[in-house]
Order: sequence, then structure tokens, then C-alpha cells
Amino acid sequence: MIKLILVRHALTIDNQNNRLSGHIDSTVSEVGKNQINKLTNYLKNINIDKIYTTTSSRTKDTVKKISKMKNLEIIEKEDLKEISFGDFEGITFEEIKKSYPHEFQDMINKGYEYKYPNGESLIDSYSRVTDEISKMIFENEEKTILICSHGGTIRNIITYLISNSYEYHWNFKIDNASVTILEIDNGFTVIDTMNNTSFI
Repeated sequence: MIKLILVRHALTIDNQNNRLSGHIDSTVSEVGKNQINKLTNYLKNINIDKIYTTTSSRTKDTVKKISKMKNLEIIEKEDLKEISFGDFEGITFEEIKKSYPHEFQDMINKGYEYKYPNGESLIDSYSRVTDEISKMIFENEEKTILICSHGGTIRNIITYLISNSYEYHWNFKIDNASVTILEIDNGFTVIDTMNNTSFI
């Protein structure tokens, strides 16, 4: 059996201001720093064999303390990054609606297939993430691995492992600094813990 401990990064300044930050970097806020301390305390007694993050500083900062505590190096995976919002990185949906009304309507009409200008569609990000998570599962048989990534990435991982499809992407609520635990046994996935923030 493989156990995946999926952690969403702590609250960032962009999160607080509802700004889209997929591939751009975003700094953890003061609230986020407090979340990190509580998350670290929650994870300290849980067995972890490996720690993976994305290349974004917000994911590395979220698990830096627990990695030191467990004496585990952080392994960075570019393909576990959030969806790329392309030209819309750093702005809000309200600003898109106001300044790019045709794009906003296109977003609504196309749904999963909508590709952000010079960015990705949800389907693009799903394919990228699921290719990477498949390799990680294959390489970590019988291990417990912690993956600190992003809300969209975690939803992609869950819907892929449960349904082999992106169709349930939006059915999962993933809060900042939350812990979701999946157990995979012979290709069958069970959700052990979902979006746990009780420790914050």
C-alpha cells in the first residue's frame, strides 16, 4: 500500500487578495506562517518517508520545518505546479470580467477546455499532473509520501485516482494548509482524510 499525504500550501498574499497565482511565485502571508506552525505540529508524529513539493516557494516554505524535523530532503517536481493562468497571472477574476469580458464568457462556455491566454487549460494541467503522480506512485511502492502542492493540483490528483477522469475536479474543496490522505492498494484508492484543517 502507498499512502499519499496531500498538503496544500499555506495562505499567501495573493490568496488573500483573490489574485490568480499559478506559475508565478507568491509569498506566504502572516496568517499562512501561523498555519505552517500548526501544520508542522500536526505532522510531527506522522510517519513520512519522502517529501515532495513543487518548485514554487510557497510549497517549499510550507513544509521546510517538517522536512528539517524529519531530516528529509525536499524533492521538487515542476510538473506538480498549479495550472498556468498565462497572461492572467496576478489578477483577479473580477478584473478579467471587467477588462476581458469576451475571455470571461469564453471561460464559462468552454469550462475544462478553456485555455488561459499563453497558459493552460484545466485538461492540460490534469494531464501534466497525472503523468507525474503516476511515476511517483510507481517509484514509491509501500511508502508514505507527503506532497505539498496547490489546490488545483490536489484536486487533479484526487479525481484521477478515484475516477481516472478530470470530471470531478470541482467536487473537492481544498483549503490552504489542509491535509488530505489517500491510501492506494493494488491500484484501488481510498480517501482516508479529506481537507482536514481541524488543527489550524
